[in-house]
This record gives sequence, structure tokens and C-alpha cells, in this order.
Amino acid sequence: NRFRLRAKGRFASLIGAEPESVAAVSSTTRGLLLVANGLDWKEGDTVIIPEHEFPANVYPWKNLASRGVGLRVVPERSGRFFIEDFEAAIDDHTRLISVSFVEYSTGYRHDLASIGQLCRERNILFCVDGIQGLGVIPLDVRKAGIDFLSSDGHKWLLGPCGMGFFYCRPDCMDRIRF
Repeated sequence: NRFRLRAKGRFASLIGAEPESVAAVSSTTRGLLLVANGLDWKEGDTVIIPEHEFPANVYPWKNLASRGVGLRVVPERSGRFFIEDFEAAIDDHTRLISVSFVEYSTGYRHDLASIGQLCRERNILFCVDGIQGLGVIPLDVRKAGIDFLSSDGHKWLLGPCGMGFFYCRPDCMDRIRF
């Protein structure tokens, strides 16, 4: 409908994307599940997440264990996460790094551009849970090197529960089954 198209366009503009790369979803979790369930995982692949993530950014990846996908957790140090710890967690089987834009329990804001650059250098997909920061902290998905971004609208976007958005970088669309 017209409202949904206009909302997708505004969301795309907010994150520096084209409307064609944005879909409406019912929740942040739903968008993360699109990635977790939509990629063609191979036994031995690994996913990296930070310690103390919100459960919506833990359980979709943990659930991949039944398909032989491993999960690595980057430790928090002094209330922060360091790029060198993400780099140390990477191996030849790392397919994806997933982080929250802003950690829900501490308010720590990840340096998405640095993580995105690391992912580009290593040919690793980069997924972001944006709900805690979108609408209050500027974000450009292209500059940050983000492949997938999911966010519900009910926090800083000041929208209703159950109206969220999912971004997929255009050249990743053929890598994920929707």
C-alpha cells in the first residue's frame, strides 16, 4: 500500500540506501532470521557475535549448530569491544559477523565502519541489528560496509511495534533465499 511504500522510501533515505533494497518486516528478529535462514550455510562455517548480545542476535545464529555452523563470541573488555578481538576471532571458515549498532545492556556503540572494513577485507558478510541506534545516530549502510540491517520501528524511529525494516545490500540479494 501507499503508506508502506512511503515508509520504505523514508527508511532507505535514513540509512543511505535505495528503496529497492529495503523490505518491511514485522520485527528486528524477523530480519535477522531472514539472514540466518536464508544463506546457504556449509558445515564448518562460523558466525561471530559480540558477548552479551540481545537474544534476537544470538539464537538465530546458535540455531545454525544443527547445520554444522559454529558460533564464536568476541569478549567484552572494560565495557568495550575492540576491532582486534573481532579480527582474532576470524578464521578461514568465517562467513558472517553480526553486531548490534548499540548494545542494549550497556549502550556501547560499535564502530560499524571499522567492522565493515574488516569484513570487506576478509570477504565476510556483515549483519547489523539497528534497533537501539537508528533514528538517533546517523548511519549510512554503504559507508559502514553493511550487507544486512534489521530494525523494528518502535524505539528511536518512533513507529509502532510490528513495523520494521530489513535492508539487504543489492549485490547480496542473490546470496540469500527470501
